[in-house]
Amino acid sequence: MLVDGNIVTCTGRGKLRMLGDIYIGDYVEISVYKEGKGAIEKILPRKNKLTRPYVTNIDAIVICIAPTPRPDFLLVDKLLINCIKQNIKPIICVNKTDLMDDAFKANVDNSYLDLADIAYVSSVTGEGIDNFVEMIRGTYVSLAGQSAVGKSSIVNAIVGRQMLEVGELSRKVERGKHTTRTVEIFDIGNGIRLADTCGFSVLELTDFDPSELAGYYIDFDEFRKDCKFRGCCHYNEPDCGVKAAVDSGKLSAYRYERYISMYKDLMDKWRRRYG
Repeated sequence: MLVDGNIVTCTGRGKLRMLGDIYIGDYVEISVYKEGKGAIEKILPRKNKLTRPYVTNIDAIVICIAPTPRPDFLLVDKLLINCIKQNIKPIICVNKTDLMDDAFKANVDNSYLDLADIAYVSSVTGEGIDNFVEMIRGTYVSLAGQSAVGKSSIVNAIVGRQMLEVGELSRKVERGKHTTRTVEIFDIGNGIRLADTCGFSVLELTDFDPSELAGYYIDFDEFRKDCKFRGCCHYNEPDCGVKAAVDSGKLSAYRYERYISMYKDLMDKWRRRYG
């Protein structure tokens, strides 16, 4: 725990210790003993909570993508859903602009410009880094995205030195052990605190009612009023305003296709669990 700029080593008291319900980023009340040790007495109310990785009170999630490796836009969409659910600001950071063509940029803008702030940067040339810093100045953020998109290189470009080893921002952990809580918080300047996590490269929506999915696609909101049926899922219903918007080019066809893929997957899981 950080108390008045000093680190105090704490353990949870009573039920807190047994349940292990203490996350990185929690604000807590503690009792301080001698020699820099103490006990956690109470966890203060959280504004949000993520379980993969185990972090709380995040201001923004920076979703990192790049022209190479080929972006996993389905992961981006899932991260946006989690941001909406947890009231976390989403920021999309496109790295490696020195390798980006106009078609790639147009696809990103068409899919996400109305859903998140977008920063275009190059950790190699420094292009866009100052603008990106202004986006996240004074905030507590976590970086998310596939391996090799340059997350650690972006951080190093911000601080101007080799703060994190390239390729080591996400700690290597054994797949399948989802209880790992290895998270560190770094102060990287400009009032920015970074939660260096081991998660986010793979993300699943668990115990999620598929009928609620469309509600998290806020870019559909403008067009759902034209749907014939209230509660339209925009899948196989007739006279669907969202599908009409896709056909007319007002909505990204690629993003809609990913929505349908996610909807079908959630439907299969829902039927297996409750059918």
